[in-house]
Amino acid sequence: MRIGVDIDGVISDSYPIWLQELNRHYGKNIPFIDDYNMHVAFDVTTEDMNDFFETNIERLLMMPEPVPGAKEGIETLLQEGHEIIYITARTPEQKDLTVRWFALREIHHKHVLFTGFGSKVDFVKEWGIEAFIEDYQVNAKLIAECGVPVFLLNASYNQEELPPGITRCHSWEEIITGIQELCPKNL
Repeated sequence: MRIGVDIDGVISDSYPIWLQELNRHYGKNIPFIDDYNMHVAFDVTTEDMNDFFETNIERLLMMPEPVPGAKEGIETLLQEGHEIIYITARTPEQKDLTVRWFALREIHHKHVLFTGFGSKVDFVKEWGIEAFIEDYQVNAKLIAECGVPVFLLNASYNQEELPPGITRCHSWEEIITGIQELCPKNL
């Protein structure tokens, strides 16, 4: 099975680091992000938030460790014969940092596609993705509407009710189980 996998919040445990750095930068003490659009929580403009990320991008992309269970989950999926295609909202300009992060953590990363904040749906269709692992509910809904089952990794910012086609998972172990149930025998 060809599986699409998001990076930030799914493979890279980015949000705790980003929250820490944003709190330090803006002099706040926000304990968690409950809106995927972080500028809302920090009461700043999108442009101001984008400037912060652009100025600090290397640190913000390189500091996070893998999400617990992600590396092992990817290894399990590969051992079971699945193909992993990372589809991220990161920009093509962030390719070198992204590939370096994967290499330093020794995580398989043969195919990494960069949408640059565009729609992931086009890549899902183009690459024939058969299941997707995501944390952003908007992307999950759009991908599920294409008939692709989505495993949504639970996060503080994705607590809306889920439509059909999306399964909320609280760990990588639950993701692996869900994919195995989709494809129990022959790949």
